[in-house]
Amino acid sequence: MAVPTITSISPFSGTTAGGNPVVIKGTNFNNPHVTSVIFGANVATFTVNSDSQITATAPGHAADTVTVTVTNASGSASATYGYGTSLSLSPTQGPAGGGTVVDVYGTDLAGATSVLFGGTAARSFEQLSATHLRAVSPAGGGEVHVVVTAGGKTSAPGYFYYLPAPFASGLSPAAGPLAGGTAVTIRGVFLATTNAVTFGGVPATSFTVVSNSQITAVTPAGTAAGSVAVAVTATGGGADKLSFTYDTTPTMNTLKPSTGSTVGGDIVTITGTNLADTEAVTFGGHPARFGVIDDNTVTAVTPPGATGAVDVTVTTPGGSATNPGAFTYQAPPGG
Repeated sequence: MAVPTITSISPFSGTTAGGNPVVIKGTNFNNPHVTSVIFGANVATFTVNSDSQITATAPGHAADTVTVTVTNASGSASATYGYGTSLSLSPTQGPAGGGTVVDVYGTDLAGATSVLFGGTAARSFEQLSATHLRAVSPAGGGEVHVVVTAGGKTSAPGYFYYLPAPFASGLSPAAGPLAGGTAVTIRGVFLATTNAVTFGGVPATSFTVVSNSQITAVTPAGTAAGSVAVAVTATGGGADKLSFTYDTTPTMNTLKPSTGSTVGGDIVTITGTNLADTEAVTFGGHPARFGVIDDNTVTAVTPPGATGAVDVTVTTPGGSATNPGAFTYQAPPGG
């Protein structure tokens, strides 16, 4: 049994006519269940969507700033909400290319003849009631006034913000196993409103918006080895100029030579498959310096080791291949 809390209200203001949806976010809306939502002294109808979200319908109220109170059996939480004569929009932002469906709430909207976004006519609009229109935003940029002309009068403005399209500049790592599960960091700008990340058209297993310039995403399983496009979709549009390579698991066939000195320094040629993206080579668990010749060949310089046979392991983004006891360390003559 816990007291509710409120972390945000969206939108945080609306028209005196009310009737617009208000999303209240917080905690403890289900345990125990919220029993009332009140705007000032006016009771609102509401739905508890989850333990952390309520959607309420703002009741009408005179122009003022009021307290919104959410109550359950354990106590109450409050926040402020503003009533005014300007339009209330939902959502309040969309891509610069337009096409956002915007609910417009206000007073005296009956018989509306135009809806303007920054002086540009909405692509279309429909009259739902005397206090509610639904319009499709035109292309635009920045923050703009939205006004409705009805009955020969122009409303006080609401505000709509055109979000710039995201730009993804790079990702790391750029390769991983075909099975998926690689945690990839994507960097760029205007990433804060990201709502989807796909690899080759397949949604990421999960993603997290870290900041306006960074996302982390977990790759889904790939369908075949090779590069796929990585697309980031945000409220402002999409970015799809990056790529990720699905690697298959490497294999090792031969090592030449297969013996060398315990002091290290021997050059060993490793042959196999899927070696082009080799990230590490170890002899008995000890890292070796290496160079990639091609997808089938890697050369490595043995590190020092104790006398005897050791495992050799090659690691790529696609996984690891180990050849047990493939290399034998021998004491140097006179050692």
